[in-house]
Parts: sequence; structure tokens; C-alpha cells
Amino acid sequence: MSLDQQQAPSASSWMLTMPEPLIEKLLANTRFRTVQRGEYIFRQGEPPEGIYRVLQGVISVQSPEATPLIGHLLGPGAWFGEGAALTHQPRVVSTMAIAETRLAFLPLATLEEIGRQYPELWRGLASLTASNAEVAVGIARDLMLTRPEDRVIAVLRRLTTSLGREAAIPLSQEQLADMSVLSRGAVSRILSRLEAAGRVRRGYRELWWLDN
Repeated sequence: MSLDQQQAPSASSWMLTMPEPLIEKLLANTRFRTVQRGEYIFRQGEPPEGIYRVLQGVISVQSPEATPLIGHLLGPGAWFGEGAALTHQPRVVSTMAIAETRLAFLPLATLEEIGRQYPELWRGLASLTASNAEVAVGIARDLMLTRPEDRVIAVLRRLTTSLGREAAIPLSQEQLADMSVLSRGAVSRILSRLEAAGRVRRGYRELWWLDN
């Protein structure tokens, strides 16, 4: 069995209401790509070229500022890029691998060809867009928390949900501070308290959330 066959994505939740022949066609037309740490998948303002799924590794979703800030991390199983693919509008965020990452990829031309044969595809992609919009609302909700420690905890919980319970969160304290809209010193003090309470474990440029 080839590496691609071993890593081929199975049907995702947004596909489950689709007819079986459509699911099989999507999986059969999936391509694969490996991106290195620091490599962009796409940048804000670029035209859409397809949708992606993380198979292994971690992808950061970044703001379009001159010095990009990380807004969220995507781990194995996450699909992204469908919004621009649906609307044919330029990308509104940038995405970058922050570890060597294996991706599944469905090109836009392939989606459009399959969609002409199976219109149910567009409803599935709309469902995926709605799920990702819920994540975006969660990000906004986290940043509305007024107590700094609650904000840091909310961010760590969200990232753990995205990456997996056992996975390290590959962020420096400075990056976590940016995500929490706090100073690095404030985040360091909060993490020290959480670590003393057994709720966080710190490593070099990585963290583990140990609580529920």
C-alpha cells in the first residue's frame, strides 16, 4: 500500500448526508501534498484553487497584517479553504504550516465538475462552511472574555479541541499572548499559576492543556 493510500482521507462529517457515489468520487479525486514548516498553503488575497484537509501536522490560520498574528490552529481532520472556493472570492486569511504537514487537496475545477453531476456537493460544502463559521464565532467569544486568565484558558481549550487531547500546542508564550490579546509577561504569570495547579504543562515553544 502506498503512502497516499495509507493517508487517504475517509468521509468527513460534512459528507455524510451525500450519496455514496458522490463520496467515492470525492475521495477518488483527492490529491496529496506535503508542506514544510513555514510554508504557506495560501495567502490572503490570492484566488481560490481548492479545499484542503489536514492529514498530519498543524496549520496556522493567520491575519493579513504585515506581521501576521495566529488566530487559530488546525489539526488532523480539519478541512479549510471552502469559503473562497464556494464564492470564488479572494482568500480572506493566510494559512501556514507550523510543522511538516501532510494535506489532502480537492482542486476547485474538480469540485465544479463533480458539482455539475452531483448538486448535493454544494449543500455539503455549505454545511462545512457553517461548521467553520462556528469556530470563528468561538474565537470571537474567547476574546470577549474580560478576565485575562479566563481568556487564556479558553484559547488553550479551543486549540486542544482542534489539535487533539494528547497533542502538543506548538506555540511560544509570545504567540499565545498575541492570540489572547495580552502581554507576554501577563501570559507567563498566568501559565505559571496554571502549571502549579496541574492544568498546563510547558515545553520549549509548546504547551499541553491538561484540564477538561
